[in-house]
Amino acid sequence: MNENIVLLLDIYGELLPKSQQTALDLRYNADLSLGEIAEEMGGISRQSVNDFLKKGKSRLAELEGILGNAARFLRISKELDNVNSELDKVSESSENYDRAERIKISVGKIKKALNS
Repeated sequence: MNENIVLLLDIYGELLPKSQQTALDLRYNADLSLGEIAEEMGGISRQSVNDFLKKGKSRLAELEGILGNAARFLRISKELDNVNSELDKVSESSENYDRAERIKISVGKIKKALNS
């Protein structure tokens, strides 16, 4: 679940109010407790932090439901992994090795572009 929140935050974080974005970032990327987050956010209450987290996660889920970018990213990434796996099999033949390696480089560039 945490990996999913991190992915959604990477994709949609800029669309959240700053307070929700900050709370989610500190919770899921920095792994801080509610008390630590409250302190980092200027001494607000833990209940406020909890509210920011709940509303932020809800909004991220809503955005994903509408736009589907994270699901699309995961599908493409999985298919690229499948392509690489098949290329490993093809490259076992010396006559196909160079071609398979060039394709693997291209697939790597696509994956890198997806992650940036």
